[in-house]
Amino acid sequence: SSDAKPSDTIKGAQTAAAPSPRLSVADAAHRPKIILPADVHDIIEDTSTGDPVKDAIWYDGAQRVLAQDEAIAEGNPSLPALFYYSMGIAQSAESRSVEGYVTDGLTITGTDRYYAPRIKVDNDTAWLNYCGDESKGFGKVRKTGKVLTTPVDINSFVLHLTQLKRNSAGVWQTTYVDTLRGASQCES
Repeated sequence: SSDAKPSDTIKGAQTAAAPSPRLSVADAAHRPKIILPADVHDIIEDTSTGDPVKDAIWYDGAQRVLAQDEAIAEGNPSLPALFYYSMGIAQSAESRSVEGYVTDGLTITGTDRYYAPRIKVDNDTAWLNYCGDESKGFGKVRKTGKVLTTPVDINSFVLHLTQLKRNSAGVWQTTYVDTLRGASQCES
């Protein structure tokens, strides 16, 4: 329903929190549980926009990020949660990204922070732009566990540009993703 509101409890969670019972589409949609390894933290901020539709868009957009990180951590480009929250071009790009990590023998570790969502809605289509701070998130060699640290600089800040489409179950699936690394407007 249009008064559905996602849970605010995922902020700083290692594992994605289950959707709030207030999110009526959650039961109908049978959302997958996303579990991140203990050394991977995705912090989702600004979860309450004051608009329940925009909150649902940001929630589902953030779940896609969590699903992609779970897929990278598991080395599974076909992870069901990844396909649940994305479709089309975005789904193909995310699978290729995960495959790249697998091919290179890498995974992820550390903390990434996502914040400052800007959302525009037109019926069942939405545009979600948000910032990412990757200054504390790193690649890690899967076999040895060696963390590949990088210096914190302007390239640690990323502007994510996404488009989403609401499916018949009420889930906002990401259909397009682009990123602009070195986004000064995301420095915080």
